[in-house]
Amino acid sequence: MMVRGVWLALILLLATAGCDRRRGAEPVLVEIPAGFSGDFVLRMGVKNAQPLAKQGQQYLITVPKDGNVATSSLLMHPQVTFKNSSDGSVWGYSESMFTTGDGIPVGGKIEFFVGTKKDFEAAEGKKKHSSEFTSPQRREAEL
Repeated sequence: MMVRGVWLALILLLATAGCDRRRGAEPVLVEIPAGFSGDFVLRMGVKNAQPLAKQGQQYLITVPKDGNVATSSLLMHPQVTFKNSSDGSVWGYSESMFTTGDGIPVGGKIEFFVGTKKDFEAAEGKKKHSSEFTSPQRREAEL
């Protein structure tokens, strides 16, 4: 009976260890400089791009003026923290992972907006309108 209890405890321990989302997490510090406002996009898994800089075990990303970073690095489980020196807040944070049909990761994105809530909502409104497209028949009718 004692052996059965030990096995049950071991199985429970292994099952809960597999459910820990922080296991394998990659710490990332995103530095947002003073004066930055707008969209930020990190494109990961970009061929021939530089890998992300690291300080110890932590990846470091400094947001450039244009808000775009391309890297060959591919972060599967980023644990992002922000060092925000701007006047705005971070809005609309999202992560996307791109995989092959058999689930092999090949790229990804981390996106967010820095600014006021009003600016974020305006930027989102523009994206929704720009993502709409017209059908070829409709476009030809307009010409």
